[in-house]
Amino acid sequence: MQALSVRDDVDLSGWILSARGKRPDIGLPIHRCLVPATLAQRTWARSGFPGTRLTAGAVDVVHGTNFLAPPGPSSVITLQDLTPITHPEWCEPSVAAMAPAIRSAVRRGTQIHVSSELVAYEAQTVLGVPDERVHVIHHAITPVVGGAAEGGRSLAGADRYVLALGTVEQRKNIQATLSALPHLPRDVRIVVAGAEGNNEPAVDAARHDHGDRIVRLTQFSDEERASLLRGATVLAFPSAYEGFGLPPLEALSIGTPVVATAVGALPELVGHDIDLVQPDDSADFIERLVAAMEQPTPPGLALMERLTRHTWPVVAEEMMPVYDAAASAT
Repeated sequence: MQALSVRDDVDLSGWILSARGKRPDIGLPIHRCLVPATLAQRTWARSGFPGTRLTAGAVDVVHGTNFLAPPGPSSVITLQDLTPITHPEWCEPSVAAMAPAIRSAVRRGTQIHVSSELVAYEAQTVLGVPDERVHVIHHAITPVVGGAAEGGRSLAGADRYVLALGTVEQRKNIQATLSALPHLPRDVRIVVAGAEGNNEPAVDAARHDHGDRIVRLTQFSDEERASLLRGATVLAFPSAYEGFGLPPLEALSIGTPVVATAVGALPELVGHDIDLVQPDDSADFIERLVAAMEQPTPPGLALMERLTRHTWPVVAEEMMPVYDAAASAT
């Protein structure tokens, strides 16, 4: 948002679907649509109501950065991934319920932004989006600012730890990381840091079996998050499915070793630099995680520098042709 707001070729404002909710303070004017979000989502599955003007005011383009916007040619939606359609069993019910509105947006000519070739392929083959309306633009890798390795080790309560970072959702396959613990030296802990999700029972069961060797953190500051990334011996990312895959990219950008599956944008951005694991091979993932703990291999400097060039101003520049395509349909 900041990268777009400072450009002189676009006039940026926000929009919110809420009859009673408070307008967030984002430093920009915000248009409030009094149609509640849940009702708008249901009507968008069948029609274009509420449309652009009611939703966002007198604008040329509406961008829904998380799946939804008024369905039509003058809208852009970012499909973070296709779990609501391809794997609804992995989603919270509120996310799975977005599927009909997403399909409606595709039928009505909405421009589709995705952050990896994987999601682009799914948009084309599963949703039938024409090639000219699918735009692959990688997300930025926000610099990891602050934090200190010793702070991460303090939070872990150990000098060596595996970091699992992100919401504990079923698609993240946290079981693969937790299953490695019996094969790791006794001084190694696993830190599971992220919001609670629909696979929390897997973490609870592992904590019951392994006690304080598993550290669960659900609330932490940006500084503490940075410290965890800097202090980790290895970041483990055994996800079965991703749209992009930010945590391993952040870790690699600051020199933290990573063991990850070939999901999201990882094959495109780092697949030539680190050996990624197939997402359906948990046994191989565990073996590589154990080996990485025995002999951590930091990423090369060239890879670190390349990842830091994925900035939000670059993303904003690459998004402009997408907005132009939508504006031309107004």
